[in-house]
Amino acid sequence: MPPRSSQASNGRPSLSADAIVVAATELIERDGLEAFTMRALGRELGVSAMAVYGYFSSREVLLAEVLSRFMDTMDTAPVPGERWDDTLRRTMHSLITMELAHPEIASISVTPEVGGGGLERHTERIVNMHLAQGIPEPLFAQLWAMVDAYLTGFADNAIALRAAGMSAEALESAEARGDEPRWKRLVATAYNDESFSAGVEIIINGIRALAAPDPCDWRTPE
Repeated sequence: MPPRSSQASNGRPSLSADAIVVAATELIERDGLEAFTMRALGRELGVSAMAVYGYFSSREVLLAEVLSRFMDTMDTAPVPGERWDDTLRRTMHSLITMELAHPEIASISVTPEVGGGGLERHTERIVNMHLAQGIPEPLFAQLWAMVDAYLTGFADNAIALRAAGMSAEALESAEARGDEPRWKRLVATAYNDESFSAGVEIIINGIRALAAPDPCDWRTPE
């Protein structure tokens, strides 16, 4: 892998905002969000913390940019002619897959000092995409609340179970030996792809019921 910084003519490392964001992302994934500091990032890049501050005024501003770029990697762009329910399936599966694959980066979104920073561009894109499909605003507000609560709860619990070593396979073996109760295995097995897909369908059917008798033939403009 090439070095993240190259030598400028004065012999000092030259930086860029892109290189800093890439290095910050790698550092957070490797060492965890709690251990992430501007000083640690400077050491990773071979520069002082003050050099990093020359590009990002604070740790919070940098974290917001890391999160924003992470969200941009998800499959949330409009697809011409796509039905709203297919859009929801596609985007939700992309979101949960990325959050479970990169829990430390995803956790930036609930860091108090960062707040909603880094989510604005993603949120605006999702909202505008669904409204352009024709979903009435009051109905979309209900959809958003359900989706947000479901994604957050599913991801948080799946990550916590993984961190605790509560895999379905391990608990099944422990239950057979009499070392663990049945309820633990049932809880662990609840957080899988099939269960997530079923939850998405419940949300879709709920919106259809709320919209009745509207046929809900909302689509992304061609």
